[in-house]
Amino acid sequence: MLFTPTLLLAGGATLVLAAVDKTLEDTGYHLVGTILRTAIPIAAFAAGIYFIETNPLLHWLGR
Repeated sequence: MLFTPTLLLAGGATLVLAAVDKTLEDTGYHLVGTILRTAIPIAAFAAGIYFIETNPLLHWLGR
């Protein structure tokens, strides 16, 4: 399947975050936009590491 629900959810979340960031910068909240641009990738990186470390299927395949 070309577009899975997870892919559509991630794409939609990216568009929403971009729109929120642009809106906050246009209304004068530059600090919040900067925090969003910094915190979201760090949180995604941490979630990816958590997923890799706790996924039993990946542990089973790797051993």
